[in-house]
Amino acid sequence: MDIKSMPLRFRKVRLTRDVSYWTHRDVWYLPYIWLEERDVGQLPLPFVSFSVHCDSPVGTVCDDEDAKTNIIALPPRQEELALDSDLRKDLKRIAKLNADVTFREGRPGDLEAASAWFVAQFKESKRDMRQRMDLYLKEARWTAAFVGEELLGVHLTMEDGEQVYYLGCWWNREHKRRCIPTFLLHRDILDTISRGKRSYDLGIGDEPYKKQWPIIERQSKLIAVVDEKTRQALGLSPQEVRLVEPTMAKELLAVPLTGAFSGGH
Repeated sequence: MDIKSMPLRFRKVRLTRDVSYWTHRDVWYLPYIWLEERDVGQLPLPFVSFSVHCDSPVGTVCDDEDAKTNIIALPPRQEELALDSDLRKDLKRIAKLNADVTFREGRPGDLEAASAWFVAQFKESKRDMRQRMDLYLKEARWTAAFVGEELLGVHLTMEDGEQVYYLGCWWNREHKRRCIPTFLLHRDILDTISRGKRSYDLGIGDEPYKKQWPIIERQSKLIAVVDEKTRQALGLSPQEVRLVEPTMAKELLAVPLTGAFSGGH
């Protein structure tokens, strides 16, 4: 999967009865969104998209703590992965708990079975889950973990050249003691090193499990091209957005959407 070449697809988000905006259809399914200047004229307005890649040529930099990336720069050899002593001890303990686990790669039925756990946790709608599954079945890689015939969880990633993006782990919470997400994540990081990849990206966010790894933090970006009514509904200040009227899509072709952004979501 090359995030730079993902097709532009849009969906409408309704904030109130009278206010809505457009966003990238896959913003909740992909690790990042990437936009080029040539894409700006295709955006339906008003348009807002969070999770824009930090290197995307279009977007304004977010200063929020929860808008930082969590990227692990991978060493040439597994033993050179810089883990602190507490994490290293915990990973050894988790590996012992899961000594009886077996693995299966890329079987669609495993992903479909594990999706029920994801839906139960996040209450995702049938439409959204169908779109997520369609995308992942086409673009993602996944590993299923079993004890005997029982599915414990499925670890999901996407790859883009020398980078691997973590999409999450859909797992059975009846087996919390096994720490399946951490176990599968560590296993995949080591496998990624052995395959010669350069980075393992845990995505945007301030979740504690991401911060325990040796990460590089960079600020992600936001695109907010909105009218005054939408700006107010989003709680953004005039300095935090580019204010336009919905009829101005053609004029945007000549307006670079770069700069700094702080707060707002």
